[in-house]
Amino acid sequence: MRPTSRALCTILLAGLATGCGTVRLELGRRVDPSLLESNLRIGQSTRADVLAALGAPRGEGRAWFPMDAGPRTVWSYAYGEAMVEGMRVNDTRELSVWVYFDGDRYDGYLWFSTLPKR
Repeated sequence: MRPTSRALCTILLAGLATGCGTVRLELGRRVDPSLLESNLRIGQSTRADVLAALGAPRGEGRAWFPMDAGPRTVWSYAYGEAMVEGMRVNDTRELSVWVYFDGDRYDGYLWFSTLPKR
């Protein structure tokens, strides 16, 4: 968690501990996975094209699946919502998107969400 996010959570939780009511927390930035389908082509689109479609990733790493010849770069995007009342979390939802690259070329994505459809 980034220092600014950690500080914000600490302040909000301190306020909730004193019984300040219900608070809706949002962490990260919500991205639309359908933009990957409509704007990008596997093996043709580049990292710059993904940046243009989704913006900067929240994280970057490497993934190596058994069917791959070697590790691939993966960018992660994450967004979460929580409803907190007093010291109790009533509801949490999240959206996670992983974008894969083969070298500099877009190589697909994986996503899941528990957010309601818009």
